[in-house]
Amino acid sequence: MEWLTRQGPELLGFALFLALAAASLILPLISPALGSTKYAPAFNAALSIGTGGLVSFAFYYLVNQRLEHRRRKLLRDSLRRTYHNAKHDIVLAVILASRKGGRSDLVANSETINKALTISGFRSLFAAGHEADEGFYAFENQMSDKTYEFDEIVFNLKTIARAASRLIDVSPGDDPRTYNFFIRLDIVVERILRNGPGYDESKLLCSFVWEILAGQNPLDGDLGYDPIERAIERL
Repeated sequence: MEWLTRQGPELLGFALFLALAAASLILPLISPALGSTKYAPAFNAALSIGTGGLVSFAFYYLVNQRLEHRRRKLLRDSLRRTYHNAKHDIVLAVILASRKGGRSDLVANSETINKALTISGFRSLFAAGHEADEGFYAFENQMSDKTYEFDEIVFNLKTIARAASRLIDVSPGDDPRTYNFFIRLDIVVERILRNGPGYDESKLLCSFVWEILAGQNPLDGDLGYDPIERAIERL
């Protein structure tokens, strides 16, 4: 239904040209009066306009729409790969920082990383705990200083934002929610860069990391999905 709404004017134009071409061929056959030479110039002109319009629409679809669809798919696939790699590195940095913060139960191996890359897996690893060296608190406390993990997370967030911005600039798409989300992503990353490390300064970074990895944020509550992955799929 959303596709029909977006393509409504094009479909209407195509239908009008098709009807014009069809009518100019069929009416002279079913009505002897209309088949006389008196109306032949009018039907020939209508047929020429109708077929010309259909050819133009076919050219537009094949050359413009198909190429645009292919270009958008290539850019979306590139963004998806970029995000997957960046998310992997962010998860690794979260685990390493948490270990430095006292989470001796975490091991930075492929099994733990793959588990933390899922919403349910990340929550099971980081949702519990009330002390400074437990749960997600162990990670948050390490963001008060300019550590390797802090720089690694910021770098990967910048990489994601740049890749998304390139895609939006080249092919913004038709979904305002997705466009607005990536604009917000760019603003959040800029604010994280401006804030830098610190107990209060890093709260935005920690909150955004929790949002994309745990699928929760203070405004919307339990999303149940990674908002960046969802936005990429909507492009």
